[in-house]
Amino acid sequence: MDFEFYYTKEQEEFRKEVSAFIEENAYKEPIVPPDPVQMSKEMFIYGRELDRKMGKKGWFAPAYPKQYGGGGLDLDHCIILAEEFAKVSEQHRWPGGHEVSSIHTGGIMSQGTEEQKRKFLPKLLSGEWFGFQCFTEPDAGSDEASMKSTAVRDGDVYVINGDKVFVGQQPEGLRPDYLYWPAVTDPKAPRHQNISAFFIPADLPGITYIPLNLIAAEGQKWEVLCEDVRCPADRLIGEENKGWLVTQATLALEHGGGGSLTPRNKRVLHVIDYCKKTLRNGKPISSNPMVRDLLVQLYIEAEVGRLWGVRNFAMSQGQIPRIRYTGTQISLHRKRFSPVFGKALMDILGPACLIDDPELGILLGEVVNEVRMADVTHIGGTPEVQQIMMSRAMGLGRSATRAEAVHK
Repeated sequence: MDFEFYYTKEQEEFRKEVSAFIEENAYKEPIVPPDPVQMSKEMFIYGRELDRKMGKKGWFAPAYPKQYGGGGLDLDHCIILAEEFAKVSEQHRWPGGHEVSSIHTGGIMSQGTEEQKRKFLPKLLSGEWFGFQCFTEPDAGSDEASMKSTAVRDGDVYVINGDKVFVGQQPEGLRPDYLYWPAVTDPKAPRHQNISAFFIPADLPGITYIPLNLIAAEGQKWEVLCEDVRCPADRLIGEENKGWLVTQATLALEHGGGGSLTPRNKRVLHVIDYCKKTLRNGKPISSNPMVRDLLVQLYIEAEVGRLWGVRNFAMSQGQIPRIRYTGTQISLHRKRFSPVFGKALMDILGPACLIDDPELGILLGEVVNEVRMADVTHIGGTPEVQQIMMSRAMGLGRSATRAEAVHK
């Protein structure tokens, strides 16, 4: 029986078009660092330029409707795009792919007015805008509803004050186009019914950016302060005091509810290939039975996550973003797999996996970056929080009435 999937002639022509675009615009050498923190300002700027080029072709957000700036492409064409860009990213030749902006569309798609959709979505889905997701505060991380930021209406503006931490990805000297910033607009209202969400222009007076030097982070992280920032009222997303629903739609996508079309985990495949080709005591590393067992387990776990991503992508098409257990399931799996992967790398490769020296480091720094990030499992909510979210999305652990008020 033949289980191979065959693309149509038209789809293969599309693949050639994508491949030609990549070769025309990608770096000729593998110079993009595995660690986003090491990306230069010039490389980041070029990546933004590539995002906008992709946006003009409808490839930056290929599955989104054309009328809002997306590509309006079907599943097969989205898979082809994912496959081709995965290849060049694997080769460390493509600095683009700042898809966080498309994650921010979830709240607008589900809670925004038609006017807001036509105003903001084209800038996000075309790659024109790139922003900071300013959710976490010094005293409000996983419990986002405990935020202290405030937004007070004053005529045609909201006066915003607050402090957000662990946000951003851009190198020093660059600024985002907007700050995706939830804040309390009704201090007297109950939790989850007192928050509004804004796209604050990132260059307004009163905004201060403070770099955070962290041991491990997905790009340069920042603390952002708003002090009496006068944000235009038309930057409110959805309705006033409905910001919890806006942010939950974003988190649904961030946690994996939108799924993904990422090919098989290249980091795992690279390690397997490295162990096959690299000798230790005169024999391939993979000849050790313990190593083989670890490699097989890593491959299986990575494949489970990939297949869940494909499933969620198919399930999410045409659906309003909301937190479902299937999305949080991916996030929880990813957070549990990351430290397992990091420990396995240390067990298999030894101290060399902690070195990023060009001559001694393994796989151009991929391994040391993976090990360093292995225990960074708090981003987007700790594993424990993911478990709670899964149970609530399944109707467990709280009354149906309360869950309805928070998530729908």
